[in-house]
This record gives sequence, structure tokens and C-alpha cells, in this order.
Amino acid sequence: MSFGELLTHAQVWPFSLLLLLFFAVAVLEVVLVLVGVGSDLGIDLSVDIDMPAPDVSAGWRVFDWLGIGRVPYLISLAGLLLCAGSIGLFVQTLQLELIDVALPWPVVLPAAFLASLPPVRLLNYALGRVWPKDVESSAVTDDSLIGHEAQVVMGRVGPGEPGQIKFRDSGGAIHHRMAFSDRTDETYAEGDIVLVVGRRGAFYTVIRHPNPSRADEA
Repeated sequence: MSFGELLTHAQVWPFSLLLLLFFAVAVLEVVLVLVGVGSDLGIDLSVDIDMPAPDVSAGWRVFDWLGIGRVPYLISLAGLLLCAGSIGLFVQTLQLELIDVALPWPVVLPAAFLASLPPVRLLNYALGRVWPKDVESSAVTDDSLIGHEAQVVMGRVGPGEPGQIKFRDSGGAIHHRMAFSDRTDETYAEGDIVLVVGRRGAFYTVIRHPNPSRADEA
């Protein structure tokens, strides 16, 4: 079996597609950096999630464990696509070489994504330590960010609806984090200036800033 035939095999092509998407995201990342748009591209990880209460002790904590937000989202997405595609391609190739039969891709695909989580976590934390300070920094503790002014940059921030906020630490480095509204009757839209007042697990809680400074420097 040639390499081309392997990549287009009925049980292998989904992993070839993941690798193709990885290269597409990598090219997009380079283009965005060259044109100065930035890497986040307005990707909203919190779009219209209906939750009765912010149970950050369960499923949402996985975002913090993965280190989401320590590097631009496109970097994390590219890492996930590369790892999942490579793992799936390796497993299916090994199966074909050993017994000439590949596993059904719907079985391998979820396993490949699960197996990708630890290396993606390592990638996010490793790159987060060396990412340029004027873009993103993880050199401060999470609790030290409480009390800072922030701006809602993606999605809506409500009591049961997380959105992304952006703010600067005392050293001037920019941080992106997910947050909930601390007020049960208040929701904040993109561009609103808020005050970080606490943490609930992996998420921050915010209120409307009573005396905001210049919005364009949040």
C-alpha cells in the first residue's frame, strides 16, 4: 500500500483530514501574525451555553487543567489537531501492517482525542512559560489577578454563561481568562468594562466596574 493509498484508506482518512486541518490552522496562524491581527481570531469558546449555575468544579475545570488561555486559542487547536491526527494515523497504520485490517475510525477517533489531551496540556503550559510577555503571560498567580479591571472580549458574561475577558497585570502583561458574572441579574456584553472580584475553580467572577479607566487599555 502506497502512502497516498494509506492516507485515503476508508478507516484512515479522518485522521488525514485532522492533519490537513492542522496545516491549515498553522498557515492561518502565520498569516494572522504577519498582518498583525493576532491569534485569537474572535473564537468564542463560550457561545450560548445554557447552565443553571456555574458548576466549575466539574466539566469546566478541564479547561483550566488543559491550560486553555495560556497561549492563543489557535495554537491550542493546532496542537490538538496534530496530536489526534498523528495518534490515529499511527494506530491505524500499525493495525494495517500487523493484521492488514484497520480498526473502525469511529472507535479510534474519540480515543485519539482523549489520548491527545495530556500532550496538549504539556504544550499549552510549556509554551505559556515562554510566550512573549506583551502578548500573554502566566508568570503571576491566578489569585493575584483579582481586583484588576478587565474588558469583555468574546461572548457574553452572565451568571451561568461564561465569556472571555482581557486584562493587564501589574507588570503590564495581557491575560485572557474565562469569567462569570457575580451578579445573578447582570450580563455583560463585548466591550463592557468589568472588575474581577473572585474565582470559582478555573473561572473568575466579575461585576460591572463602578469607575472604569480608559476602555481601550483594559
